[in-house]
Amino acid sequence: MKKIIISLFAAGLVLTSCGRDITSLNDDPKNPSEVNTEVMFTSASVGLVSQMTTPSVNFNNFRFFTQQWTETQYIDEAVYNLVKRSVPDNNWNRMYSQMNKLEMARATANSLSDASLKAARIAVIEALEIYTFSTLVDTYGNIPYSQALQVDKYPTPAYDDAKTIYKDLIKRADAAIAALEANSASTGFNSYDPIFGGDSSKIRLFLNTLKLRMGLNMADVDNAFAKATVESAYSKGVVLTNSQNIGLKFSSSGQFTSPVYQEMVTSGRNDFIPANTFVNVMNASNDPRRPKYFTLKDGAYVGGLYGKQNVFADFSHVQDSFLVADSMAYLFDAAETRFMLAEAAERGYSVGGTAATHFTAGIQASLDFWGVSPADQAVYLAANNYATLPGTWKQKIGNQAWIAAYNRGFEAWEFSRRLDFRTFVKPGSRAVPLRMPYPVNETSVNNANRTDAAVAQWGAVTGDVQGNKIFWDIN
Repeated sequence: MKKIIISLFAAGLVLTSCGRDITSLNDDPKNPSEVNTEVMFTSASVGLVSQMTTPSVNFNNFRFFTQQWTETQYIDEAVYNLVKRSVPDNNWNRMYSQMNKLEMARATANSLSDASLKAARIAVIEALEIYTFSTLVDTYGNIPYSQALQVDKYPTPAYDDAKTIYKDLIKRADAAIAALEANSASTGFNSYDPIFGGDSSKIRLFLNTLKLRMGLNMADVDNAFAKATVESAYSKGVVLTNSQNIGLKFSSSGQFTSPVYQEMVTSGRNDFIPANTFVNVMNASNDPRRPKYFTLKDGAYVGGLYGKQNVFADFSHVQDSFLVADSMAYLFDAAETRFMLAEAAERGYSVGGTAATHFTAGIQASLDFWGVSPADQAVYLAANNYATLPGTWKQKIGNQAWIAAYNRGFEAWEFSRRLDFRTFVKPGSRAVPLRMPYPVNETSVNNANRTDAAVAQWGAVTGDVQGNKIFWDIN
């Protein structure tokens, strides 16, 4: 990230040190004739990870959807009033904005004369677009897809069927993987690529792990397709160890600091604390990750009352290791993947091991990641033996995945809806979110298509509510 900042600063010096050229007065600064592909790609990468990571109540409420965190003085988000701060609008706009940047990078990549470089750049752009579209489907349901990202041609884009989008995204992922397998060249983005560093093998790993998650999401609506997708992803290679975790490292200063740091340190606010709904579960099992996740309060780990006003000083806080300016943020990690593979094995898919072996590997990956001592690991693993734990396989896997996905709200929400491993009691009159409602702005600028989408999915436009399910969440 430092290299990017330096290069942009240097470019600014060159421009200001040159003699004034009056012909530049004819240039439209809002509509440049040339787009810097590298800068657009960097901006999209950082913007995407930042949106998935930020705890801002204005942009991302996912940590509340499975009640890992709660709030202190202002509790609208914890009681699931999603529209007060226009979160559905803001999340939608930010995610589509990153893809618009990627499309600008694609346009310049398409003009490259070097066929290998062109193929590699298109593949990594595809990887991030596929991830972003899949996340939007999982958040809202039917969304603009085939007509999206073409605002000049389709100012009011139609909403596509979510299942159809999913299948096309997997097809696109397969094509990108094949292109990368046939061409191992670097994307050339290198220091401008904060997620993959231009490494085609890492991009393939990302795409296959994304296919694994999308395939599992399809299990209850098209099991044959899901099985084929999951087994294909596993055979090609998914994230299995912490050394393969995929994300980016924020900067220690400047505009690229961690959004968690920005919202919880530089803001000077004390809005968030760990929730009792989460802390109490870890307390009950004497989980050795508690000192890694939370601070002590009077010698104990004490979560704030979920959905209630809480005095910040009276409860445990988010541990300082999360509040670092240059912290890492992950799109996929080994623990998440291992729990998905345990689920796949329970569904009868061939994924190189049993549910029990992948389950244990998932816990181990999480404990290792957080630096839990070998002695504490041994005690916890013995107490959480897959064969002897009570509950259904969905409860066993889901609960451990939820704990491992602390501070990764969207990923925890995926497991929650797919496995229904725990009942999250609504803290007020509003339903626990199973999706985000469509942006309020869509009723003004694209209401006919938004209405058609709601009717197609739930039988009436009134179905566009957060308590209704998206296509794959049928159990």
